[in-house]
Amino acid sequence: MQDDLQPLANSDGVSVHSGFPNPGLARRKQGERLALDLNQLLIKRPSSTYLFRVSGHTWADQGVHDGSVVIVDRAQRLHTNDLVIAWHDGSLVIAKHRQLPPTAEPWGVVTAVIHQYHT
Repeated sequence: MQDDLQPLANSDGVSVHSGFPNPGLARRKQGERLALDLNQLLIKRPSSTYLFRVSGHTWADQGVHDGSVVIVDRAQRLHTNDLVIAWHDGSLVIAKHRQLPPTAEPWGVVTAVIHQYHT
């Protein structure tokens, strides 16, 4: 495995990098700067965060597709335009907070969406 990224120059003189960075190298020389931890990036409050797999295409225009995983934080303060998970008619649904029916109970705020481009 490479110890460092090797810069290359393409025909336009723009620098690109080849190889995959060694996570051990990132810790040894540069601390956590290069480390990518999805928990740290996407979950601010682990004790109040839940993951749900979405079924359906209703929220595709918001980046939530059939099979996407939504990260929901129950401790996140609700705002009018937030996408939320709510209890409605005995099941969990996704809706904009401002569009929830009066009988729906907000359960948590969607803070991130994960979906695959290729399966």
